[in-house]
Formats: sequence, C-alpha cells, structure tokens
Amino acid sequence: MTVATVPPYPYPYPSDIGGFVIGFSPIGGPIYAPTTPGIIKTIRSYLYWQYSDDDDLQAFVAAYNAMSQQYLDWFNTVDLPVYTGLSGYLLDWVATGLYGYPRPVLPSGRTRDRGPYGTYPYGTTLPYGALRRVAPTTYYATSDDVYKRCLTWHFYKGDGKYFNVRWLKRRIMRFLTGTDGTAGLTDETYQVSIQFGTNNQVNINILNGQRLLTGGSFYGRLRYGAARALGSLQTTFRRYAPLTLGPVLQAAISSGALELPFQYRFIVTIVG
Repeated sequence: MTVATVPPYPYPYPSDIGGFVIGFSPIGGPIYAPTTPGIIKTIRSYLYWQYSDDDDLQAFVAAYNAMSQQYLDWFNTVDLPVYTGLSGYLLDWVATGLYGYPRPVLPSGRTRDRGPYGTYPYGTTLPYGALRRVAPTTYYATSDDVYKRCLTWHFYKGDGKYFNVRWLKRRIMRFLTGTDGTAGLTDETYQVSIQFGTNNQVNINILNGQRLLTGGSFYGRLRYGAARALGSLQTTFRRYAPLTLGPVLQAAISSGALELPFQYRFIVTIVG
C-alpha cells in the first residue's frame, strides 16, 4: 500500500483557513501578516431576493459597494499614524486626535509681567507697583514641516528615555535637519554645543562655523619672533552647513513648545 504525499505549498499558504490562530493554520502552514494593515475587503451589501430584478436598486448597491471599498483602500494606504506624509488639516486632526499634540504657536519668548519690585527699573514711566504685561514681538509660523519636527521631538523613541547630553544634542540635530519630521542627520552633532552653568542653566549653542587657531605670537603659548607682533593671531574659519531653523528652535524651546526637563532652564544661542 502506498500513501500519496501532498507537495508542500510555497509560503505563505494560499489558504486563509485558520487565519485567526496565532502562528499556524490547521493545515500546518505558518500565517504571515499581510503587507497591507487591517482587512483588505469590505463585507459587500446585497439586495433581498424579492428586489433582485430591479436594475436601479442593483446599480445603487453596486455603487455603494464600490465606494465603501474605495474608502477602505484609502485608509489602508494613507497610513494615518505616520504623520511625516500628512499635511494640512489632516495632519492637525491626526496629531491632535491620535497623538494629543495640537499645532503650537512659536513666539520669540514668553509673556512677562513687569511692575512688581525687582522686575522693572525704578523711576521710569511705569508707576511703582503697577503691572504691565510684556508679550513677545516676533512669532514664527508653525508650518507643516515645523509641526512634524515638533512631533518627532516628542515621540521619537530611538534615543532612549534618559536625559543626557547625547540625548539632547541628537534631538536638536534631528529637529534642525529632519525635513518633515524624519530622522535627520544625527551621526555628527559637532554643530551643537552644550554647557551647564549656574542655577541649573543649560546653554545650547548652535554653531554655524568653527574658528581654528593656526599661528601667531601669544605669550607662553605660541612662538614669538621678529616677523610676528606679540599678541597677534592667525586663524582660519571653517563654515558648517547652515542650520536655517536655528531661530525657530530657539523660539520653540523658550516658549515651552518642545518638551524638556523642567528642572533646568535652557538658553539657546546661535553662534556665528
């Protein structure tokens, strides 16, 4: 007696039997996730049998089925959670409704109250004890590009959960170079300098270039000779790629639109 063998199917199995069983189907083949998320076909609508001979109703049901399938195909291809490909009101809807982060307003500073003791020069036009609220004078338009960079600042998980200098420098470079909230250029962070000052102040310097000392005559450090006057220096300037969004980053951090540890006071300075 011979037993016929069934040749193995190429993976993935053509049958969707047991697709709800994690890992394997009843016929033995592993179940692979579809390339398109979610379901790929809608449950089609149909007419009751007594109306099946009505051409107008049949056309209406066919149009309804086609339209519902188009909506499903659109939702499967638009990939709403990936905000880097969205724009306009759809971006606001997803970022606010899904991520809980509405489009911020980026002023060039915070609103400050002037008038109480120690906040305003004494003897000026402002009476002693009066209150004057000073608002920022410059506002930056939060375009879709800037909005998506702010979203990536908040929700990027690749740098870990612990705040340190590397975490901060990579986030700054990602904001400055990551168009539409993409990963950006973070393999080198030489253009970002972090210095910790007194009273928990953190100075962030955005460098547009670097000046190198190449020669001259300086007491105790460089050679002194007849050809060089004492105190003269020779330098070269190495210009970096311009980071045009430096002022926007400055406004976003000073206004609190970009999340940072509240224990520190962050000051952004654009150098060169």
